[in-house]
Amino acid sequence: MSLLAPSRSHHAIVLMLWLSTLLLIWQHFHGLGQLSPGQTVKAKPKLSTQPRDAQDTEGISSITLPADHPKPPQHPIAPAAPNEIEALLSSIAKSTEYFVNVVIQPPESSQLGGRLQILSTWLSAHETLPSLMSSSQITTLDNYIERTIISLFPFIRHPKQPKNAQPFATLRHTFQKGSSGIVIVGDKSNLRYLCHVIQNIRTVLNSSLPIQIAHAGDNAFSPSLRRFITNSAPNVTTINISTLLDPKPLDLERNDAAPALRPFAALASSFEQVILIDPKTIFLQPPTSILENHSAYKATGALFFHDHLYGKGDFKERHDFWQGLMKNHPHSQALRSSRVYNEGYAEETDGGVIVLDKSRTSVMVGLLHTCWQNSKRVRKDWTYKFGDGDRDSWWLGFELAGVPYSWESRYGGTLGWLRKQEGKEDRVCGNTNLHLDENDKPLWFSGGLVVEENNAVGRDAGTGGYGMPTHWMVDGVFQKKGEEKGRDCMWGDGVRGVGKEEKRVLQESIEVAGRLDEKSRLFDARIYRKPKEVGS
Repeated sequence: MSLLAPSRSHHAIVLMLWLSTLLLIWQHFHGLGQLSPGQTVKAKPKLSTQPRDAQDTEGISSITLPADHPKPPQHPIAPAAPNEIEALLSSIAKSTEYFVNVVIQPPESSQLGGRLQILSTWLSAHETLPSLMSSSQITTLDNYIERTIISLFPFIRHPKQPKNAQPFATLRHTFQKGSSGIVIVGDKSNLRYLCHVIQNIRTVLNSSLPIQIAHAGDNAFSPSLRRFITNSAPNVTTINISTLLDPKPLDLERNDAAPALRPFAALASSFEQVILIDPKTIFLQPPTSILENHSAYKATGALFFHDHLYGKGDFKERHDFWQGLMKNHPHSQALRSSRVYNEGYAEETDGGVIVLDKSRTSVMVGLLHTCWQNSKRVRKDWTYKFGDGDRDSWWLGFELAGVPYSWESRYGGTLGWLRKQEGKEDRVCGNTNLHLDENDKPLWFSGGLVVEENNAVGRDAGTGGYGMPTHWMVDGVFQKKGEEKGRDCMWGDGVRGVGKEEKRVLQESIEVAGRLDEKSRLFDARIYRKPKEVGS
């Protein structure tokens, strides 16, 4: 491709990208400190350092720079080369060499975020400037981008293509253009709930949205169980993440690795728009309504849902960790408006539904940061030490990478049963987390259909396992495992009865779940009896 004569607007684009890259590089190196030859990148708290070699597949150890290694690039104030594109590529080349040779250690997620913000400007240049670049310049930029991504995220390589120099581009080419679908992590421990949510989507809500069940191999999800799931409803398939991403840095086949698998399932899925759900999620409206109607999702391409507000002041170590990561990070509007972050509540995210548009490069950048937080060593030493599984790695990844993301407008509500107590406000009690659409209609809830028998809610339900909720509430005061053992409750104004359509969806979902339990004989059929409403 010959270099086209740049217009004034083209010059402006190049200058904007060049200046933004320069600013981000200055901020990154200013925050990191200028490393001289012989110095080592340090993490706080300090981790032992070791040389990076062929066995260090996680890409998270620090290295000591050799004496003849160049210092971090000192970019000129204006392009030194007469050609603006060449000046931009020269700047990117210096940064690439530094990023490849100076490796970030956890918990320096903010430093990773800084590098991803720089990488975002390169990806923007790749999307914006092809008409100004020769084929050799495009190839050069491709190589810098891919080398940087491989150095930060070695898991991006396909196991059968370990020498592929462009694994990021290769992965993105596997996304089916214009596609959308549901992704659920499956293993033998959540098979029952998988069956329930699949039938809730297919049979009750009549949604034909394709479903992929992600797993990490036969140990966690045997071929016989996979066949059972794929035969349970039309257009349900399985994907083995260990055959799509390099499993060595991930260690996803462990029985306790299911939460960590979720971000990688979203990344590796062939769907361009992904609705990642938990097996205990139940929809009250077709899931396509989020993709089609939710303005917050359309604005950013990344939609997260809030957990309940509870445990204020009880998680100081977690908040200290978050605030340490955000110390030199400019807070987004989403973070500035967070009650959890700013008021000290327990958890921000209900991971029951995560919605991503991977056709947007910015979303891919944020998703890569979230995946890094769930890689083997990072999750063991940091992410899961301070948080509950992958939950808060989602907003942290997008926030630190400087990627826009959206939240639902309210914190989690409760779907359950009305409780009246003399001298006290009415309460709605039930172990669920309810979420509304933008018209304040119930959209989905986490917690599943099964009400455990060995707690107060299960005994009140009187259904031996299933319960038919009667009321819901949002914006109230939430108490986790409150006055009665095993019961989550919310009280305040605004108790609402379950509407006709929600009641239909719940009743039919419970009935089809019960029939499936009995038919499969995988579970004791005595757990199912016809649901009945629970009075006060």
